[in-house]
Amino acid sequence: MRALAELVMKGRKQAAFVAVIAALLPLLYWVSAAAVALVTLRKGRSEGTGLLIWALLPAGVWAYSVSDPTPLAVIVGTYILAITLRETVSWAKVLMIALPVGAIASVGMDIMLSSYLDEVIKQLDKFLVQSASQANQEVKLDPEQLRQLMLGGLTSVHTVMMLVSVMLARSWQAGLYNPSGFQREFHVLRLPQLYTGVLIAASFVCYQLDLESLRWLPLLLLPWIIAGIALVHGSLAKRDLGRSWLVAFYVAAFFMGPYVITLLVFAAAIDSFVDIRSRISVKN
Repeated sequence: MRALAELVMKGRKQAAFVAVIAALLPLLYWVSAAAVALVTLRKGRSEGTGLLIWALLPAGVWAYSVSDPTPLAVIVGTYILAITLRETVSWAKVLMIALPVGAIASVGMDIMLSSYLDEVIKQLDKFLVQSASQANQEVKLDPEQLRQLMLGGLTSVHTVMMLVSVMLARSWQAGLYNPSGFQREFHVLRLPQLYTGVLIAASFVCYQLDLESLRWLPLLLLPWIIAGIALVHGSLAKRDLGRSWLVAFYVAAFFMGPYVITLLVFAAAIDSFVDIRSRISVKN
């Protein structure tokens, strides 16, 4: 990955080559997004915009030819988050800006993937009816509820990809110019009380919207989840507990996802008010 980052920073032609090729290849659009973010973080908005235009050419082809807005949404969203990080140097603000960016991407997916979602729901309904008839049971599927659930999942995944891409770009930048810089930033990531209050209020309002909560609640939980992961990393690093504890954490997250995510959300919300890491003594 370091060699790829060095290639991107070598010049405009090399950066454009990486951004275009990565955006053309299936499932590598995040590399293109990270390349755009790296140039934006290091050289500023003007250089980043120039590379963004190159990356959008193949991403636009994907959106037009196969009605897949994913590369387009992730690349543009990552660019916006990279600008936010460069101008504010605040990961907490990046996490909050990711919410409206993800919401806009969700609206775009709802429009562009409408027929695809309808077909998936139709096929799933057919499958469930056949399975239920074989088991002599009756199944009632709410198409609108399922649609909102699918959109919520897609929105969260796309927003996570934006955040992962800008984090990858920041780690590349740190590796090239500021060793351990990204690690230090991530270990102290903590949501201010105001942001947590906004998230709580937005989640409460969203919950009152019934069906819409399936679409927007997963997105609203993302800042807490990322902040919770940062809390785990920072706390373990402060006690110098080694990577085995991080491995155990991610293994637990893989096998007990919902429970770990719930703990991360509560821990991040509490951390906003009590600053847990400041209460952990540094290991001598």
